[in-house]
Amino acid sequence: MAPPRAEDLFRHLDDLRTDSYEGSGPRAERVERFGTAVQLLGPVVRRVLEDADATFLAGSGEISEHGPAQDGGGWTARWELSWPEQRTTTPIRGGVDRLAPVQVVAWFASTFTHPHLAGAWAGQDPLIAHWPMQVTSQADAERQEPLLWAIVEAELHQRVYEGGWRVLPGYPRRSAGG
Repeated sequence: MAPPRAEDLFRHLDDLRTDSYEGSGPRAERVERFGTAVQLLGPVVRRVLEDADATFLAGSGEISEHGPAQDGGGWTARWELSWPEQRTTTPIRGGVDRLAPVQVVAWFASTFTHPHLAGAWAGQDPLIAHWPMQVTSQADAERQEPLLWAIVEAELHQRVYEGGWRVLPGYPRRSAGG
């Protein structure tokens, strides 16, 4: 059995071979297709963030969406999950006043053939993982769910690393009996 996102990687390779994004050639068409992909992906990302909020944040989180918008020559869309403990925690490494919210980011850099998915921390460095965003249908969007969970888990783990375990109000969990 093929991995759940094998189709995404093969379509990603087809894009590179044909210098297109899911059949769209000119940059303006690719950007339009990116906007459609963001709309299709939005409900799946929100569902993952809502489930993460319920599981790890005791329902205290707030979800926000930004974009798609031009960002430094490319295009970016972001879904964020923030919560009270995150907003008031200073990271152990310093440099900023508070921990960043958990983010799922769809980005289409101006020099890229097609867009990618990442988190604020997980996958933003081009030398570290970011994942193909091959979304042209609701079925494509739904297929991204395992990846979206991996991004959110990595983002949450990074917030625990930067802010300590107390930053997650859903831990410690109540026992199954009460």
